[in-house]
Amino acid sequence: MLGAGISTNANTCTENDTIPIYIVLLPELLMLDVVGPAEVFAYANRYGKNHFKLHFVGPETTLKNSLGMRLTVDPLPITVEPNAWLLVTGMVGNEIKLDTTLMKKVCGWLAQQQFSKVISVCAGALVLAKAGLLNNKKCTTHFMHCNELSALLTAKQVLENRLFVQDGNVYTSAGVSAGIDLALHLVQQQVGPQISAKIARQMVLFIRRGMQDPSLSPYLEHRNHLQQRIHRIQDKIQQDPAKNWSVDELADLGHCSKRHFARIFKDSTGITSKEYIYKLRLSLAQQLLQHSPLQVEEIAQRCGFEDSRQFRRLWARYHNSPPSSYR
Repeated sequence: MLGAGISTNANTCTENDTIPIYIVLLPELLMLDVVGPAEVFAYANRYGKNHFKLHFVGPETTLKNSLGMRLTVDPLPITVEPNAWLLVTGMVGNEIKLDTTLMKKVCGWLAQQQFSKVISVCAGALVLAKAGLLNNKKCTTHFMHCNELSALLTAKQVLENRLFVQDGNVYTSAGVSAGIDLALHLVQQQVGPQISAKIARQMVLFIRRGMQDPSLSPYLEHRNHLQQRIHRIQDKIQQDPAKNWSVDELADLGHCSKRHFARIFKDSTGITSKEYIYKLRLSLAQQLLQHSPLQVEEIAQRCGFEDSRQFRRLWARYHNSPPSSYR
């Protein structure tokens, strides 16, 4: 079992449809890669029956981790249940060493098992690839490890700038918080959207991200600066991106002239305020496409575009596929 400070949600389930999830913890593991998805599955159990039973296993019973906690897990089991899921977590480091004794042990064990779903978080995809579980599969990983993953597979298989990718029964995610998004997606598939949405609200995840979303959300992009007045303006815009924001109003929020506002906004963010608003509106439209039955014309209106023609024109500027592909 996991050591102090980690929720194991020890289940005493007897339901035939309870899904065992074997979470493989690797040496030098990144704790958020484990805890984030595990808590999503644990929340799903709290809302009704025990849908999932979590097993924390590893190549050795005591593992080093990113937080330096004392962490103990169960050994890798000889066999797993026919309906079991596999979740392989990420590790700390810019380069993942796959040829160590422990990693070879994990890869050998993976190659011998059969899982109904195969899931990875962050650099866990490299382990799946090394074990042969990503052969002929589209996949992704943390952007720092995409080249390493391409070297194990092919460049065409590795999809960059994606939160997570599903190919058949194989699910790979970009890492860290993206593992939470993938876990919510899996809960939605298995248990239903109501439970998934309830978990997202309980975990205070106001912006649900889906499979087609880029790993760099526009709500997080263009914030890597120290201009507090621009952060305040961006906060205001994000609260209501569909609003008809004027340059006068934005400049007033920054307590500066229109000319000075335009200069410092672009110097700080790398784009103009108009481009920034358009990107947020497109992100909002993408969420409505994925999670609502609204027609494109109504979505364009709700998101603050002049009309559907302007929406489609701006959409084509940032996306290679049409809005309908996000339904």
